Formats: sequence, structure tokens, C-alpha cells
Amino acid sequence: MFENKKVLVAGMKASGISASYLLKKNGAQVFCYDDNKKISVSGLTFIREITPEIVSSFDFVVVSPSISLKHVLIKYCAEKKVKVIEELELGCMLLDCPKIMVTGTNGKTTVVTMIEKLLNNSGLRARAMGNIGYPVSQIVLDGVSMDYAVIEVSSFQLEHVERIKAHISAILNVAPDHLDRYDGYSDYVDTKKKICLNQTPDDYLIFNNEDGIARSFALCTKAKKIPISATKQMSDVYIKNGYFMLKDKPLCSVKCCKLRGEHNKFNLLVALNIGNICGAKSDAMIKLIREYALLPNRIEYVSTINGKNYYNDSKGTNMHACRFAIESMDGSVGLIMGGSDKNEDFCDFFENIDEKVKYVAVTGANAVKIFNSAMKMGFQNIVVTDTLQDAVNYLSRQKDISNVLLSPCCASFDRYKNYTERGEKFKEAVYAVKI
Repeated sequence: MFENKKVLVAGMKASGISASYLLKKNGAQVFCYDDNKKISVSGLTFIREITPEIVSSFDFVVVSPSISLKHVLIKYCAEKKVKVIEELELGCMLLDCPKIMVTGTNGKTTVVTMIEKLLNNSGLRARAMGNIGYPVSQIVLDGVSMDYAVIEVSSFQLEHVERIKAHISAILNVAPDHLDRYDGYSDYVDTKKKICLNQTPDDYLIFNNEDGIARSFALCTKAKKIPISATKQMSDVYIKNGYFMLKDKPLCSVKCCKLRGEHNKFNLLVALNIGNICGAKSDAMIKLIREYALLPNRIEYVSTINGKNYYNDSKGTNMHACRFAIESMDGSVGLIMGGSDKNEDFCDFFENIDEKVKYVAVTGANAVKIFNSAMKMGFQNIVVTDTLQDAVNYLSRQKDISNVLLSPCCASFDRYKNYTERGEKFKEAVYAVKI
């Protein structure tokens, strides 16, 4: 397929590196590019500058998610009519097993790990990959034998796809996010829709029936449609009278579930319905309901100090996720927000802020922007702090809150390598609170 093709791979983090080695293994002549001019990788040849003439010399270009639609490379490819392929699509071309693809603004990683556990516990060979941190191209390189590939898909990975096809696609929710990357919200939504455009009547689309935009995806595909609701019986697995049900038979009481928040009950329903399609066993479903615990940085309980519970939701990088986290709290909340900005408007957030939120502490590059939005909408219990530790200390002193929640609504790149590092710094700040 790629023998003797001259290919440029752009964006040399994990997915770009995996794509390069995969192409070389399949006979392509591979050159690599990254905006970091100093990067080098063993066995790979780099070009340090790109021009329209250089781009025109390639048969096609493979991009990793770090290369945005606005990157000059994409402009040159359009000018010279050079095809652009996503690393995700490259990997899927060579991945010989049914593909389960999960997208959405929030909850993707959680649902993908749920599906992986459920299928493996049912005796099926399943592997999580994609945006969860393990490139599809690397899975192909590793020669992993699977019954199902469970792929977390971000909008960044769908921007250039044309032929990608999931046997089961799932759209969890859609809300404004990454507006620094797209010209508008509609462009973000249209990119997400690509996950199901090539599906056939033999495939399945799982979608959130309570989300109007997610429902609209059903109009774009020939796949069988399975709506999911946490409050209505619309699929084979559903919740009724406090029980998870499978085809009118009770599986397990909702009270046995460890997860906080209605959104996580919904996430379980998505995973259970996908498992049902794939032949998951009922005892494996019960095990998932009873035992699944959230990953770190996702409404992660940290500690209780002086009667206050501290929760780390560093993965909550947009307002949609932050609202979910607040809803999952029992009792009043002191909220920590702020980070690197994604061109979001915080006025709506504060105009409709949950009554549980009594205080907000903001810190980070866009702290003043968030503060000004709050004041404009009449929310005055908000302070700007210099550091994350200062934010934790301020909220720890407020006597009329039960929970201190880090759910920043923002990316982490102003101060940290990623949301994981931010979450660790939050936990360190919590442990430093004087008892």
C-alpha cells in the first residue's frame, strides 16, 4: 500500500513517531517534521523547514493531532493538492479487527476504559488506544491480536479523515471546546460528525438522546441507531426503579455503583450497551457496575481535612466537564478555575452557575478574564490568586463549604506539562493545608 511512496510525517510526538515507523515498515520513504527544530528520533530523517516546493515533492502527508488546520503545512498541502492523512486513519487502514470508536467533548477516556474492561472480563480480546495515549499506529506495529479495537477519538484526530469506518461509534455529548483551534462551534461539531459518516447498515451508532447535537448525528449515518438515556428505557441496557436492567431483567442496583454523578451512570450505560452488542457476559456487566472506579484527575477524591472534602478534576478542561463535576458533589462547593485559555466565553457559566458553588478561586493565565466574566454576571464571591496553593488555602478557610473542587474549565499549558501534572500539584497543595 505504501511501498516506494515518499511521505512526510508532521508532529513528532507519540503518534507521529509511531506513524513514521509504521510507514517505514511498510516500504515508504519517510521524512519527518516538527515545529521544534531541535527534536530528533533514532532511525528517522528530519527536514527542518517546509516550503510549498518541498511539500509538493511528497506523495502524501501524515499529521498527528498537534498539527492544526491553521498550520502553514496544511495551507501548503491545499495549494499543491497534496493529500493529508490523519495518524488515526493511517493506523486504522492497517488494523484488521472491528473498531469501536468513542468521541464526545467529555467522558471519552472513561467510556473507552470501561468498554475495554467489560470486553476483556467477558473473555474477548480488547485494547484501548487512540487519544487515550496509545497511538493506533503503535498498536499495529506491536502486532497486537484483538477481537475489538476500542479507540478514543478526539476532534483533532478527525480533521482530515475520509475513509475511516467504525463498526460501533459512540457520541457521548457535544459542547463548546477547543474554539482556539476552530473558526467556530459549527466547525467543531462538523469535525466530530466524521466519526459516523462512513458507517453502513451493518454498523451501530450509539448516541446521547439527551444531547440535541449528539441526536443530530443520527441523521448523518446509515448505521443502526441506539439512543442512550439515563432516565428513559431506550436501549437494551437501561436504568429503571434504581436498577441497571438488561432486556427487562435486573442486573444490579444503582446503589452498588462506585461512581459519582449522573453523567457517570450514563457513561456506564454506553459501555454496557456496546458490550451487549459485542456479546459481553452479564456477570462481566455486573462486575463493571460494582467495581469500576474513576481514573485519576477525574473527580478524584483526595482527602478530607477539617470536615472539607477535596476533589481533583484536573481533566475538567471545559465548562461542560466542570458542570458535571459540580453536579456530582454532595453539598456546597468552593471551586478552583483557571489555566490556559481556549477562547471560551465564561459569562454563560456564571449566569447559570449551580447554587452549590459558594466561592470561586481563579488562578492561571486567564484568571482575570474569568474574574471579569463573573463580576459582569453578578457573581461576586470570587478571588484571583497567584498560585494553586493560594487558591486551595483560600477555600480551605471558608467555613460554609463542604467540598473544595479543582475543575479548571481550562487547559493546563500555562503552568504545567499536562493536566496530570496540574492534578499532582493540586494534591500536593491539599496535603500542605494545615489541619
